[in-house]
Amino acid sequence: MKKAVFTLAVAVAVLAIAQAAQRNRVQAQQSSTAGGLFPNDFGPATIDVSSYPKEYQETYKIFLFKCSVCHTIARPINSQFLEMSETQQAEMKKTQPEIFKDPKVLQIDPRIWSRYVHRMMDKPGCPVGKDGKRIWQFLVYDSIARKTGKNFPAWQKGREKLLQDFKAQHPARYKELFNGTN
Repeated sequence: MKKAVFTLAVAVAVLAIAQAAQRNRVQAQQSSTAGGLFPNDFGPATIDVSSYPKEYQETYKIFLFKCSVCHTIARPINSQFLEMSETQQAEMKKTQPEIFKDPKVLQIDPRIWSRYVHRMMDKPGCPVGKDGKRIWQFLVYDSIARKTGKNFPAWQKGREKLLQDFKAQHPARYKELFNGTN
């Protein structure tokens, strides 16, 4: 009898902890998006990584699980961030100069994803932990794969539509984010 009561008590405690964790995740997502909306939040929330190297396919699963705790997973997926070294940028300016035209479409910087991942990891309750480097490497790889080369026109079209729709639906927030620029 005592064993059954103890087992029941443990089960109730585990359930209570799981429910509290779920409430915390929901509250974190609500606070990060309510009043803090971004155009990125309204884009696709998945990526087809089937053609990516196996290590990035595995990291994608970690990224989905850990990064969705604090914000929509669409936020980083649809981000304008593109991390490229100065050398890569110089080469890209020769071969694909159009990607540098609009920082709302692509914001290119040699450490942009690194800074972003570190900033997220510094937030209380961030579950990224030891996977931060893997997630950063995935975001760098994915951004180059999906947003440059032959994929740039589709990226540009999708990003511009996100921005236009966001501006129409949330004009005050758009102005706040982009200082009134078109």
